[in-house]
Amino acid sequence: MKENEFGLVNHILNQYHYHVWANERLFTHLKNIPSSAFHKEITSVFPTLSTALIHIYFTEVIWLKVMEGGKLEEIDEYVNRTKLTQNYAQKEIGEIENLFKQLKAKYQTVFKEMQVLTKRLSIQHPKLGDSNIFNYELIQHLINHATYHRGNITAMLRQLGYKGIATDYVFYLIENKKTVR
Repeated sequence: MKENEFGLVNHILNQYHYHVWANERLFTHLKNIPSSAFHKEITSVFPTLSTALIHIYFTEVIWLKVMEGGKLEEIDEYVNRTKLTQNYAQKEIGEIENLFKQLKAKYQTVFKEMQVLTKRLSIQHPKLGDSNIFNYELIQHLINHATYHRGNITAMLRQLGYKGIATDYVFYLIENKKTVR
Protein backbone atom coordinates (compact mmCIF):
# COMPACT_ATOMS: atom_id res chain seq x y z
CA MET A 1 0.00 0.00 0.00
CA LYS A 2 1.32 3.42 -0.94
CA GLU A 3 1.97 6.00 1.79
CA ASN A 4 -0.87 8.30 0.66
CA GLU A 5 -3.26 5.32 0.59
CA PHE A 6 -2.17 4.42 4.12
CA GLY A 7 -3.02 7.97 5.27
CA LEU A 8 -6.38 7.78 3.53
CA VAL A 9 -7.18 4.43 5.12
CA ASN A 10 -6.23 5.73 8.58
CA HIS A 11 -8.42 8.80 8.03
CA ILE A 12 -11.47 6.82 6.94
CA LEU A 13 -11.01 4.35 9.80
CA ASN A 14 -10.90 7.26 12.25
CA GLN A 15 -14.06 8.62 10.67
CA TYR A 16 -15.69 5.21 11.06
CA HIS A 17 -14.65 5.14 14.75
CA TYR A 18 -16.33 8.54 15.13
CA HIS A 19 -19.45 7.12 13.46
CA VAL A 20 -19.55 4.17 15.88
CA TRP A 21 -18.95 6.52 18.84
CA ALA A 22 -21.84 8.77 17.74
CA ASN A 23 -24.19 5.81 17.34
CA GLU A 24 -23.23 4.40 20.74
CA ARG A 25 -23.75 7.80 22.33
CA LEU A 26 -27.17 8.06 20.68
CA PHE A 27 -28.21 4.59 21.87
CA THR A 28 -27.15 5.39 25.43
CA HIS A 29 -29.29 8.52 25.29
CA LEU A 30 -32.30 6.79 23.70
CA LYS A 31 -32.34 4.11 26.40
CA ASN A 32 -33.29 6.88 28.85
CA ILE A 33 -36.57 7.67 27.11
CA PRO A 34 -39.70 5.54 27.51
CA SER A 35 -40.22 2.73 25.00
CA SER A 36 -43.58 4.25 24.15
CA ALA A 37 -41.82 7.42 22.95
CA PHE A 38 -39.34 5.34 20.94
CA HIS A 39 -42.25 3.85 18.98
CA LYS A 40 -44.63 6.83 19.08
CA GLU A 41 -45.75 7.95 15.63
CA ILE A 42 -45.19 11.60 14.82
CA THR A 43 -45.28 13.76 11.72
CA SER A 44 -41.62 14.12 10.87
CA VAL A 45 -38.95 12.86 8.47
CA PHE A 46 -39.58 9.33 9.80
CA PRO A 47 -42.76 8.13 11.50
CA THR A 48 -40.90 6.93 14.63
CA LEU A 49 -37.47 7.10 16.22
CA SER A 50 -37.10 3.34 15.74
CA THR A 51 -37.85 3.68 12.01
CA ALA A 52 -35.11 6.30 11.66
CA LEU A 53 -32.57 3.99 13.31
CA ILE A 54 -33.64 1.04 11.17
CA HIS A 55 -33.22 3.19 8.05
CA ILE A 56 -29.62 3.90 9.06
CA TYR A 57 -29.06 0.23 9.86
CA PHE A 58 -30.38 -1.15 6.57
CA THR A 59 -28.45 1.41 4.56
CA GLU A 60 -25.26 0.18 6.20
CA VAL A 61 -26.21 -3.48 5.69
CA ILE A 62 -26.92 -2.88 2.00
CA TRP A 63 -23.65 -1.09 1.29
CA LEU A 64 -21.63 -3.66 3.22
CA LYS A 65 -23.13 -6.35 0.99
CA VAL A 66 -22.25 -4.26 -2.08
CA MET A 67 -18.66 -3.95 -0.80
CA GLU A 68 -18.63 -7.73 -0.48
CA GLY A 69 -19.66 -8.10 -4.13
CA GLY A 70 -23.47 -8.18 -3.93
CA LYS A 71 -25.70 -6.59 -6.55
CA LEU A 72 -28.33 -4.15 -5.28
CA GLU A 73 -31.24 -5.82 -7.07
CA GLU A 74 -30.31 -9.13 -5.38
CA ILE A 75 -29.82 -7.81 -1.83
CA ASP A 76 -32.92 -8.59 0.23
CA GLU A 77 -32.54 -5.49 2.42
CA TYR A 78 -32.57 -3.33 -0.71
CA VAL A 79 -35.41 -5.11 -2.46
CA ASN A 80 -37.64 -5.48 0.62
CA ARG A 81 -36.74 -2.32 2.56
CA THR A 82 -40.30 -1.24 3.32
CA LYS A 83 -41.41 -4.62 4.67
CA LEU A 84 -38.21 -5.19 6.62
CA THR A 85 -38.31 -1.68 8.07
CA GLN A 86 -41.86 -2.21 9.33
CA ASN A 87 -40.86 -5.51 10.96
CA TYR A 88 -37.58 -4.33 12.48
CA ALA A 89 -38.94 -0.99 13.67
CA GLN A 90 -41.15 -2.87 16.13
CA LYS A 91 -38.06 -4.05 18.02
CA GLU A 92 -37.05 -2.47 21.30
CA ILE A 93 -34.06 -0.15 21.56
CA GLY A 94 -31.76 -2.83 22.99
CA GLU A 95 -32.53 -5.20 20.12
CA ILE A 96 -31.81 -2.50 17.55
CA GLU A 97 -28.61 -1.57 19.36
CA ASN A 98 -27.52 -5.23 19.13
CA LEU A 99 -28.13 -5.17 15.38
CA PHE A 100 -25.76 -2.19 15.12
CA LYS A 101 -23.15 -3.95 17.29
CA GLN A 102 -23.26 -7.03 15.06
CA LEU A 103 -22.95 -4.85 11.98
CA LYS A 104 -19.99 -3.00 13.48
CA ALA A 105 -18.23 -6.35 13.96
CA LYS A 106 -18.86 -7.24 10.32
CA TYR A 107 -17.43 -3.92 9.13
CA GLN A 108 -14.39 -4.34 11.37
CA THR A 109 -13.77 -7.75 9.83
CA VAL A 110 -13.85 -6.19 6.36
CA PHE A 111 -11.54 -3.36 7.49
CA LYS A 112 -8.88 -5.85 8.59
CA GLU A 113 -8.15 -6.26 4.90
CA MET A 114 -6.85 -2.71 4.44
CA GLN A 115 -6.71 -2.90 0.64
CA VAL A 116 -10.47 -3.41 0.58
CA LEU A 117 -10.94 0.29 1.38
CA THR A 118 -8.98 1.42 -1.66
CA LYS A 119 -10.72 -1.06 -3.96
CA ARG A 120 -12.82 0.47 -6.74
CA LEU A 121 -16.34 -0.91 -7.12
CA SER A 122 -18.50 -1.01 -10.20
CA ILE A 123 -22.05 -0.45 -9.01
CA GLN A 124 -25.17 -0.86 -11.11
CA HIS A 125 -27.83 1.15 -9.29
CA PRO A 126 -31.32 0.35 -10.59
CA LYS A 127 -32.39 4.03 -10.44
CA LEU A 128 -29.14 6.01 -10.66
CA GLY A 129 -27.32 3.94 -13.26
CA ASP A 130 -23.75 2.66 -13.34
CA SER A 131 -20.97 4.09 -11.22
CA ASN A 132 -17.37 3.35 -10.27
CA ILE A 133 -16.51 4.38 -6.73
CA PHE A 134 -14.01 3.38 -4.06
CA ASN A 135 -15.02 1.50 -0.93
CA TYR A 136 -13.67 4.34 1.21
CA GLU A 137 -16.15 6.64 -0.57
CA LEU A 138 -18.96 4.28 0.46
CA ILE A 139 -17.75 4.43 4.06
CA GLN A 140 -17.71 8.23 3.90
CA HIS A 141 -21.25 8.08 2.53
CA LEU A 142 -22.38 5.89 5.44
CA ILE A 143 -20.86 8.31 7.94
CA ASN A 144 -22.48 11.35 6.29
CA HIS A 145 -25.79 9.52 5.89
CA ALA A 146 -25.93 8.52 9.55
CA THR A 147 -24.85 11.98 10.71
CA TYR A 148 -27.71 13.51 8.76
CA HIS A 149 -30.23 11.08 10.23
CA ARG A 150 -28.90 11.41 13.78
CA GLY A 151 -29.78 15.09 13.31
CA ASN A 152 -33.29 14.03 12.26
CA ILE A 153 -33.51 11.90 15.41
CA THR A 154 -32.47 14.86 17.57
CA ALA A 155 -35.22 16.99 16.00
CA MET A 156 -37.72 14.16 16.52
CA LEU A 157 -36.68 13.82 20.17
CA ARG A 158 -37.30 17.53 20.71
CA GLN A 159 -40.64 17.23 18.94
CA LEU A 160 -41.52 14.45 21.42
CA GLY A 161 -40.49 16.67 24.35
CA TYR A 162 -37.07 15.14 25.07
CA LYS A 163 -33.56 16.52 24.88
CA GLY A 164 -31.27 15.57 22.03
CA ILE A 165 -27.69 14.42 22.38
CA ALA A 166 -24.62 16.04 20.83
CA THR A 167 -22.84 13.69 18.44
CA ASP A 168 -20.78 16.29 16.61
CA TYR A 169 -17.33 15.27 15.41
CA VAL A 170 -15.62 17.89 17.58
CA PHE A 171 -17.12 16.28 20.71
CA TYR A 172 -15.67 12.96 19.58
CA LEU A 173 -12.27 14.60 19.14
CA ILE A 174 -12.39 16.27 22.54
CA GLU A 175 -13.67 13.18 24.31
CA ASN A 176 -10.93 11.12 22.72
CA LYS A 177 -8.33 13.80 23.54
CA LYS A 178 -7.51 14.43 19.93
CA THR A 179 -6.39 17.76 18.56
CA VAL A 180 -8.77 19.74 16.37
CA ARG A 181 -6.88 20.68 13.23
